[in-house]
Amino acid sequence: MTSEQALRRMRQRIFDYPEHKQEQADRVLRYIKARFLRARGQCAQPVGPYSGLTRAELRKTGTCETDWY
Repeated sequence: MTSEQALRRMRQRIFDYPEHKQEQADRVLRYIKARFLRARGQCAQPVGPYSGLTRAELRKTGTCETDWY
């Protein structure tokens, strides 16, 4: 199961858990959310057609995409 599917399932069922399991469900939900956000951050970011750099890399160099043309 992917992080996105697990996160969706936990959010749908979070209020169905008994009182004594709510704290555990909250911890699991926070873990799954962090895992989902980490995986989403690792996705390939678009690069510029001229430089081949991402926006973050261009920002570090202090240039813009048209400077590379």
